[in-house]
Amino acid sequence: MDFVAATIFVIVFATVIGYFAYRILRYGGFKAAMFGASIEHTVGEVIGENQGSLSVALRVHSLRGDGLQKLIGIELVATSSLSYKMVPITLSVTQAQRLASMLEDATRTR
Repeated sequence: MDFVAATIFVIVFATVIGYFAYRILRYGGFKAAMFGASIEHTVGEVIGENQGSLSVALRVHSLRGDGLQKLIGIELVATSSLSYKMVPITLSVTQAQRLASMLEDATRTR
């Protein structure tokens, strides 16, 4: 019984590793695989206000989706002395325009 469980674990583990390796090769790197699209170029980065030992940055990438679909990638990076966390967010052009509009509204003084 232990041999069967170990074999199933190895098969599942190898399948997951194989899937991520395929995505890395398909999209051209680890970060692109996280977005699910190739990164054409990085547009820029905004460093957030430090919150104690936590640093936050937002990076904006121009992505190339399947076919001719244009996508926008937002990479949220949070770092502290003992940790690193990257959260990829993939947006369509319409969603990115909506986000830009909301940010513009938030910056207006009232």
